[in-house]
Amino acid sequence: MSSSQKKGIRKTIQFGLASLIGNAFMAFLVYKLIVKENPRVTRVDMTLMIAVILLITVIEVIVFWSNQKNIIERQHQFRINLEETIKGNKVPKIYLDPDDPFYKLSKAVNEISKHERHQIHELTNQQNELKAIMDNLPVGVLVINRHRELQVANTYAINRLGITALDIPHPYTLDVRNQELRNLVDQVFQSRQSVTKTLELEDGGQSHIFETNVVYSPKVHHKFEIIVLLYDVTESVRSKRIEQDFVNNASHELRTPITSIAGFAETLLEGAKDDPETLDNFLNIIKSESDKLVRLADDILTMSQVKNEPKNWKKVNLYAYVEQQFHMLQNNLQEMQLTVENKIPETTMETVVENDLFQITKNLITNAISYNRHGGKIKVEYASHHDSWELSVSDTGIGIPLDQSERVFERFYRVNNAVKGGTGLGLAIVKEAVVDMGGSVRIESDDDDSGTTVVVRFKRRV
Repeated sequence: MSSSQKKGIRKTIQFGLASLIGNAFMAFLVYKLIVKENPRVTRVDMTLMIAVILLITVIEVIVFWSNQKNIIERQHQFRINLEETIKGNKVPKIYLDPDDPFYKLSKAVNEISKHERHQIHELTNQQNELKAIMDNLPVGVLVINRHRELQVANTYAINRLGITALDIPHPYTLDVRNQELRNLVDQVFQSRQSVTKTLELEDGGQSHIFETNVVYSPKVHHKFEIIVLLYDVTESVRSKRIEQDFVNNASHELRTPITSIAGFAETLLEGAKDDPETLDNFLNIIKSESDKLVRLADDILTMSQVKNEPKNWKKVNLYAYVEQQFHMLQNNLQEMQLTVENKIPETTMETVVENDLFQITKNLITNAISYNRHGGKIKVEYASHHDSWELSVSDTGIGIPLDQSERVFERFYRVNNAVKGGTGLGLAIVKEAVVDMGGSVRIESDDDDSGTTVVVRFKRRV
């Protein structure tokens, strides 16, 4: 039995006693008047009067209890509705007749419930929108309260930091295990000043570089939050490093032939030009070094064009395309006495970026010539899959050690420096062109003179 029900029963009992006393008093007065007017009133009349008094009292108590019970039920209904509204639960409307004494109160409770439902709906939508934005940010976000407990962690931060303690709030140190990052957070707690630092953090067993902002965010009444923002700048740092390496390597590659040309030219000017044989020899060397400079400049320009030129997709005959490359390199093939096999079916058509395909086939076949053995073989093959296709170029040359199969795609990297004439950019250009077409490239080779196969794979475009 609820407290309100107990209270209602107590009021009913009090009302019943008061009613009985009042009715008895009124009956006594009536009885006195009747006896005064009619002294012959009998005991039976007296008993009947008492019975009527009791009946009236019972009826009054029943009516009072009914009203009291109705009030208790209304109060209980209003209380339940308001409690459920506060909890954010949907509640049914309270419908009362306009002549009900609680009608206006029921309308007010219904309006409160409607307003709260609307507010909760808006708040829920805002929270869902904020969560969707947070979870799709390419930035890690952590919010730590003044008690050093993690309040918020978006999906990016959970994945990058390997957060497993998903019951929030909890001590942030359960998730932030990197000591440098902990030190930054502690520094902000103590100084109440935001800091920024580049940190190297472990991500899935791999090391990533993060631009880390730890922000002090003050609130009202001396409260505050610490917001940690993690920007993965690994690729940016790597790109800058590659660019710097490229500049350094390009400078070195340019310096060698330029120094050679300058040296031989100076020797000629000092009098060596008077000897016809020496003059002829030196001029040939200068011509050779000049050709190297031209090839290097062409390859550097090609790398820039592959990245920056618009992609124009076109359906081409792969067999005819490779045949054209063999024809263009005919002199080089004859010089090395190489046998070529174009095993692509003659009717093979694929949609490609023609400039990219040109650089891929040209550089792969050129490499297969340069690193082949005298009298060897070059074979070009095609493989079709459900939603992709592959092109492979194989040679019978010196091969590539397994531990260098990835490095060969680096700019200016050479497996065998004894092979002259190349710029060291051929396979780097191939990779740039393959990536530009959304494909992948792999090496199948060993250093046992069994040759090398380079395979490029692309998704099929309709």
